[in-house]
Amino acid sequence: RRLSSEDRAEVRDAIEALADYEDPEVIRAVVDAVLSRRSRAVLEAAKETLMSFTEEKEAVCREVLRLLETPEPKLRQSAVDILSSAGEACLPLVEEKLLNHPDYNMRKFALDILARVKTEKALELTAQLLEDENPNVSMTALEYLQNFTHLRDRVVPLILRVIPRIRDLYGLTTLASTVIYGNLKDHRLLEPLRRKLSELEDPLERYWIYKILIFLGDRSVIEEAMENARRAGVEEDVRKDIEIFLTDSGS
Repeated sequence: RRLSSEDRAEVRDAIEALADYEDPEVIRAVVDAVLSRRSRAVLEAAKETLMSFTEEKEAVCREVLRLLETPEPKLRQSAVDILSSAGEACLPLVEEKLLNHPDYNMRKFALDILARVKTEKALELTAQLLEDENPNVSMTALEYLQNFTHLRDRVVPLILRVIPRIRDLYGLTTLASTVIYGNLKDHRLLEPLRRKLSELEDPLERYWIYKILIFLGDRSVIEEAMENARRAGVEEDVRKDIEIFLTDSGS
């Protein structure tokens, strides 16, 4: 009854008191209260309560998905927080409800959750969205591979699969970010990157492949990378890359 109160403070207190009553009906009522009150205090209390539940994680995930259907960023972000906190328990619903959702924003929310869960199953689902027709989704999936570097032996083959499909500057910069910030120094990347380099003519596009190759410790491209840098107007950037990456690699 207190969850229906017009007093937001009373609703917040009621939600906090429900932390000891883990039940699907309670979970539904808490989410209903969040949706009807649109109050930060109510939302924070609901997050804390829902994230404390350990026995009914599937019920929590199912109800919290409703928050993603609202247009409000705070509610959507809270849904991502709660769902990801459930770990593997949320993945069946993420796969069922979000992975093939017609709204690409929902597919991106799926990626946000998967990148936090960081398990092998989460990586498997992330890999599916590398094939997404919307570049906002597929490139986000590529970027988030850097969250799975503890599964390097599974991540590198995914990157190898993506490299031939990259066709623009957006993809090249995302690829560089993923490999470098994910610290994915793997010799298997060298040959596919060299092939990609041979396909590119624009100096700025080529710059990003050279950047990755230098990061990987490939000294053989230094001279041509500098020549390309002069054409692209990024000489100082390439000098820094050589200094940082080749020194760090011990080459």
